[in-house]
Amino acid sequence: MPSATPSYAVSGKTQAVLSDYQEHVAGGFAPLPVAIVRAKNATVWDVDEKEYLDFLSMYSVVNMGHGHPRIVSAAVAAMKDAACVNIAFHSPLYGKLAKRLGEVFGYDKFVGMTSGAEAVDAAVKIARKWAFFVKGIRDGSAHILTAAACYHGVPLSTVSLASKKADHFSNYLPNVGSTAPSGTAVRFGVIDDLRKAFTEDGPKIAAFMIEPIQGSAGIIVPPVGYISEVAALCKQYNVLFIADEIQTGFGRTGTNLSHQRDGSKADLVVLGKALSGGLYPMSGVMGPAHVMDLISPFEIGTTMANNPPGCAAALAALDVLVDEKLAERAEHLGRLLLERLRSLNLPYVVEFSGSGLFLAIVIEPRPPKVTGRRIAALLAQRGVLASANMGGTRVRICPPLTISEEDLLRGVDIMAAVFAEVEDVDCIPGEVIQGLM
Repeated sequence: MPSATPSYAVSGKTQAVLSDYQEHVAGGFAPLPVAIVRAKNATVWDVDEKEYLDFLSMYSVVNMGHGHPRIVSAAVAAMKDAACVNIAFHSPLYGKLAKRLGEVFGYDKFVGMTSGAEAVDAAVKIARKWAFFVKGIRDGSAHILTAAACYHGVPLSTVSLASKKADHFSNYLPNVGSTAPSGTAVRFGVIDDLRKAFTEDGPKIAAFMIEPIQGSAGIIVPPVGYISEVAALCKQYNVLFIADEIQTGFGRTGTNLSHQRDGSKADLVVLGKALSGGLYPMSGVMGPAHVMDLISPFEIGTTMANNPPGCAAALAALDVLVDEKLAERAEHLGRLLLERLRSLNLPYVVEFSGSGLFLAIVIEPRPPKVTGRRIAALLAQRGVLASANMGGTRVRICPPLTISEEDLLRGVDIMAAVFAEVEDVDCIPGEVIQGLM
């Protein structure tokens, strides 16, 4: 075996940023030690002007690439008008955005929020009100069912939906989660679990919420036909089907909305991250009028969701999605990426998972040298930004849908070198997540 290469170290400029985080920032998501200051399409630069290829799209925030000129231009124009419009008044752009979302995705109504977790919380509230007025479930009894290993956000109400919860934050929101009232645990992709839960508890279940492909779990794809079977069961048992498209939507998986790939249509759709092309925090819930019209004034909303810059950016992002055929592009580039990866016979690789440009390399970890986090850390040192799931078994690959074929394949070549060398490299900044308790 070759001798270990020299250890990597962060620069002085990067260390200054890290020190600010360590001394003054609480919480967060354990970022790799890369301090980004500038970006264009699929390329980003750090404080030292080191160049990276973005194979993460900042967790599907920038599907349209960093700083897409059409999106930036629309947002800047709205900013120059300097009208800060909040929930006390009407914003013409907000109404146009809701109408345009309906034209593109086929839903009647939209309510805007500013984060994915807020939108998930709103969907839960809508489902509970629907359960009372339409399904006849008494207040306090309606159950919102999810799937094991789901991720819908980290605020208290949304982390309550997860099957695995952090310690010391209870009590959690009642009557939500991946275990049905009678005790049936619903695994993602296992339709018999859902059928059993509905058979036992259908009258108590208001909604079933899933990610069409589980993102934070490591890009887990359900069996072919699962989504259509979910939709059929929900219809049979009068249960709302809620699709969390925060990570999978806006063309990411090869279709405008991932759950519609096989022709299904959820009752409610949660959007976020990519809605405004990453230029403004926006999210929301779409649904048919007969469900959405149950919302009364003051029940769901947020102060800045209808602000003109965000709405203008979102309108432009929708035009980019349609005009540049980004879903078709994701499908094409995803096939190209997988073909090249498979041809390389990378070590430690068990399989590949995902759809479009929402992909993961599934590895067999060999700690301490070969883990998903360590591979992601070495990729960053080599100039490619990616991430790994918490278990360290999956490396996520989610480049912008606007990335060039040349950059995509160049990034794959760098990945091949990293997989070949990771076991022989000594210390890599960021290879260990600090502060886990």
